[in-house]
Amino acid sequence: MRVVAGGVAALCAGVFCLPLALGAGGNDDGQDWQDACRPTTYAVRMANKTQTKPSPEPAPSTDAQVLVPLDPKGPQTRATWTATQVRNAATVTSVARTRGLPPRAAVIAVATAMQESSLTNLRGGDRDSVGLFQQRPSQGWGTVAQLTDPIYASSKFYDTLVKVSGWQTKPLSRAAQSVQRSGLPGAYAKWEREAGALVAKAWGSHAYTSISAGCDSDGSNDPVGHFTVKNPRVATQAIVAAGGASGSSGWYRRCDNFVSQAYGWGSSGSASANVHWSRLVHMGLAHPGDNNPPPGALLFYDTGESAGHVALYLGGDMVASNDILGAGTIGIVHREDVTDGTWRLRYRGWTEPAFPDAGGSTTI
Repeated sequence: MRVVAGGVAALCAGVFCLPLALGAGGNDDGQDWQDACRPTTYAVRMANKTQTKPSPEPAPSTDAQVLVPLDPKGPQTRATWTATQVRNAATVTSVARTRGLPPRAAVIAVATAMQESSLTNLRGGDRDSVGLFQQRPSQGWGTVAQLTDPIYASSKFYDTLVKVSGWQTKPLSRAAQSVQRSGLPGAYAKWEREAGALVAKAWGSHAYTSISAGCDSDGSNDPVGHFTVKNPRVATQAIVAAGGASGSSGWYRRCDNFVSQAYGWGSSGSASANVHWSRLVHMGLAHPGDNNPPPGALLFYDTGESAGHVALYLGGDMVASNDILGAGTIGIVHREDVTDGTWRLRYRGWTEPAFPDAGGSTTI
């Protein structure tokens, strides 16, 4: 039976999730997590007429949350990207950010490059096509040397994109096709979810996607929770521990500590749920916007506050979370009680149950 949230109006003003004192193995001064979560962005200068390769410069970082809007049409393709491919996506994203374009432009561009080159800076292709976007020198995009420079190629893509009427709200495939004039105009759509994940990762530690405001399954298709990370407890043990803690008190604003305690740690190793999310995004253990988490996954939410929220996914669209059913109380609730109940939190995505710098032993 679904559990209905209620009686927590006082908590909606600020859902902070600070862990206990870090204890053994924790970051007492917080410097490590600050370094780990500092957005890495670069100012980009256009290539000049002499084809001199521009030198990246650090761009001012920002702590403001940035929405990466997604609206996938049709089936989505999943892929595993190499470090080089992720770096190329980050370059495409950095060019958009430096030009003052919104994240939507980067999502369109990265999805286009996924389809055209698999995010690989190709030296050849169909006819005289080259580079990430398979742009053709014979069609006036630039020289081979220019088009195999990801910064120049990205800039040329954006030059054309911003001239497309209503590109910000067009379906991704239509916006990309307006630039590329491909023989397969519908092929770009399947990469929107993947592109959004890489753009959110590259844009900065406070970027999040809009792919989901809640849950859209009954849990019957939940993947099996085979995680690569190691904790004192495996996912099945953590789920049992979290369920056994249902009804216990003393967890007010301690969501990140609760999920780490379920996995056998005494502290999470991060200063808040948002910091924890950012660290796992940068480690490649996060799945932004993915609405089909495996049991045992950590589900992260945007609260509009600096701390954020995290819950432990039990499977069957049920989560263990503090404060939902009462201040400081652990409750077993439906996922929709988090996104559509009193709190109305925005779902950010799920991560493997990893706890960098965690320390101590659990009390549950």
